[in-house]
Parts: sequence; structure tokens; C-alpha cells
Amino acid sequence: MSKIIKCGKLFCATDDKIQENALIVIESNKITEVKSAEGFVANAADEIIDLSDKFVLPGLIDAHVHLGFGGKTSLVEVSEPPELVAIKAIKNAELNLLAGFTTVRDEGYPTIAGCSILRDVINTGIFTGPRIFTSGMYITQTGGHLDFRYPGETSGYNTFKSGNIANGPEEVRAAGRLMLKYGADQIKVVVTGGVLSPGNEPGEQNMSVEEIKAAVDVAQMHGKITSAHAHGTAGIKAAARAGISVIEHATLVDDETIDIMVEKGISIVPTFIVLKVISEKGAAAGIPDFAVRKAAALVGSHLFNIKKAYDAGVRIVFGTDCGTPLTPHGTQSGEFELMVQAGVSQTETLLSATRYAAELLRWDDKVGTIAPGKFADIVAVDKNPLEDISILKDIAFVMKDGNVYKS
Repeated sequence: MSKIIKCGKLFCATDDKIQENALIVIESNKITEVKSAEGFVANAADEIIDLSDKFVLPGLIDAHVHLGFGGKTSLVEVSEPPELVAIKAIKNAELNLLAGFTTVRDEGYPTIAGCSILRDVINTGIFTGPRIFTSGMYITQTGGHLDFRYPGETSGYNTFKSGNIANGPEEVRAAGRLMLKYGADQIKVVVTGGVLSPGNEPGEQNMSVEEIKAAVDVAQMHGKITSAHAHGTAGIKAAARAGISVIEHATLVDDETIDIMVEKGISIVPTFIVLKVISEKGAAAGIPDFAVRKAAALVGSHLFNIKKAYDAGVRIVFGTDCGTPLTPHGTQSGEFELMVQAGVSQTETLLSATRYAAELLRWDDKVGTIAPGKFADIVAVDKNPLEDISILKDIAFVMKDGNVYKS
């Protein structure tokens, strides 16, 4: 028995074309054929899914989430028992799936192995959620962004505090290997200060080129990609020079670094929405003044700088930082509008959350496009998002792995 999806309009993300009156044929959990519906006659045993009044596209990919955080006004999960964090993360994963994100990349979980376990239990069908590509616990440095330890606390590697602390290239190398040992799909390093941590500023560079390159070397030896949290100009430049795969935020990227990124094929995941909501709603919601101040100082230049990078040829990949304050899972689709506002075309914005994201993860052989041989990860909306990108806030249909989760 086949599943046959009738599509009113179909965007496969293999190119920029929209097909009309098309069919997607699914066997088990894989797409076997994409063809015109003209003259089609179903077999008696076929299951017909009629989306002839919908715009159909590949399952969306959010390339920057934090499944271990729930969007509260502070990162309360860093002091909660790992078991409680895990239960919350299961719900967070399901919320992402129902919002149309059939694949997510977790950019830092509060425990070393927690996200790898969550990924595996979803893959085995114990719980419902998207495909997860995880970095495990991010690697930061003493006093760096998201190092919440203070004197008297346990030092060294642990599975509870929200930072895998490493100082110097050798410690970074060991920390990267530890993440891979516990099942990470990539290595993430924190190379500048951040908005949510007291005691450091987003413009500060907290990792040297040599430290970042140690992580890059370990990842390359194991065939993995690397990711760098970087707001400040100096840190972004250091990460680019070290050969990082993708830079998260890239808020204060400059022209010289943009040139390096184009030359080396380094992508950016901007995460516009998190700075916007903290700067606009943070004070009223009770987010600490230092975080609101830092977000407000960055948000004005963020769109402008990413547009410069985009115009120069840097690939922009969709990601939202959801799970951080005021961006709960399943509510992050406002990022699409901000990308268009920044000057990314609507077609490129769709590609950034489908094919481009899959290519970044090196999962483009299985997700990111609607094509024979790919997993049947498919979503649909009521209107054409290339005419109104905001419709992606209202996903009408979600299929992952050939199973319908929302209809």
C-alpha cells in the first residue's frame, strides 16, 4: 500500500520552482516518486491524503534550538535535576514537531549526554518529536558565556552544570572528544560573551584562534561539523580564521570577516528573534536588566550586518535559539518574517529552513527536499509562503517519517 499526497502547490526545495497539481508517492517512510496528478488513478489499497487546497513543502528544519530550555525568563533548567529537564525536553521536542519542524539542531543542552539520549528515544519511537542533530553540551571557558559555576562548586567535567569548561587548546580538544564519546553529532564552542550571562559582554572574545582550531581539528578527524556562538567582531573573525563550519548569531560581523567566510564557505545562523523579543519584551517580563541592555544594543545592527553577509554570498541558514527566554518551543516561526525583513528573499528564506539547513547538517541525502529516496518529512500551509511568509506560523499539516502528526 502506498500513501499518495495530492498537492495543490508543491515546493520541493530542489530548486526555486513551484509545481501545481502534483502527487507525492510514499512507501513506508520514504518518498518514491514526485509526479503530475494528471491522469492519475489510485489503486484500491492506496491511502489518499488530499492537500489539493494546500501549499506543500519539505519538513522545516530549525538549525538552532535548545531542547533542554523552555523559554522561561531565565534558564531555570541549569539548576534543576536532569530527570526533570529530560521530561521537559520531551515536551519541547513535540512542540517543535507540531510547529512543522521535523528536524532540529540542538545547540547546547544542560547535561552532557541528555540530548543524545533524547534523540535516540525519539528515533526508536518511544516518544514523538523531530529528528535531532545535537552538539551535546556546549564548550565554554572559565568565566565565559553560560559558565554559571562559582567557587565551591565541583570543578572539571560533570553532567549537571550548564557548561563543559575548557581552557587552552588541549582542554578544548579533550572536551570535544568527550562530546563525541557521548554521542554528539557536532562540536559547539562558545567564543564570545553573550546576552544571558552576567559578567561578560557580547563583544568580548573568550576563545583564541588556537582554542577554536583545536575543536575544529577534532571534529574534522571524526567527520563532524563545528559551530561557534559568536556575537562580537573579534570572536567571529577568530572562528572564521580557525575554519569553523557555521557561526551562530554573527551579530557584529564585519566586512573583512565576511570575505573570509565567503572564501571558506562558512555559514551563518542569525537567530534574529531572540534578541528582538528580549529587547522589546524583556523588561516587562522580568528578564534581568543586564540582558535587556545587551540585547537592545545588538538588535539594531543585527539585520543590517546579516544583510551585508547575505549580499556578499554567505549562506544564511534558518535557526531561532528557541528555548531561550521568551521564545518557547513551537512559537519560533516569527524568525521567517525577520529574515525577510533583513533582506533575504522569500525563496531563499524557505530554502534556508529546508535544503540549506540539511546541507549544513550533511543530512541532505535524507531530508531537506521532497525527492525520491528522502524520508517522507512533509508539511503544508493554507497559503503560498512566497507571497506571505507569515503563514508559516500556522502549519496545517505535519508528516514525519511517513506518519501524520497534524492534519
